[in-house]
Amino acid sequence: MKDIILAVSLLLVVGLSVAVVRFAEKSNKAGKSLDEERYSRMVAEETLQKNDAKLTTLSQELKEDQDKMSKIQDILDQEKGVNADLKKQYDELTEAKADLEAKLQTVLQQKAAAVAALQSQVPAPAAPPATKPSPQPAAVGH
Repeated sequence: MKDIILAVSLLLVVGLSVAVVRFAEKSNKAGKSLDEERYSRMVAEETLQKNDAKLTTLSQELKEDQDKMSKIQDILDQEKGVNADLKKQYDELTEAKADLEAKLQTVLQQKAAAVAALQSQVPAPAAPPATKPSPQPAAVGH
């Protein structure tokens, strides 16, 4: 009986040893898996923080670029207004020039007509009488 108890005890000890070894392996695997998960989470958290910082930087750059575009648009609108005013002034000056040229042409025609009318009313002058040339004084020499 002692042998049987000894054999059963031995089998029980071997079985428990195998169970403890398997439990230790599973525990070790679970610990490694937990460490890997923690590492993955830590890497993901760092990546998230870096991406958040990049997003913040890019958002600021986008806002600055939008402000610049807004200022450029304002300048373009002002330039369009200035160009429209200059075009209006140019058109007015072109029209005034055309009016002045027409008035000048009219005045020149009226002058030519008046000169022609005056010339037709005044008889042609007779040739002036011939006069004797006066003697010139002699040069005094030293």
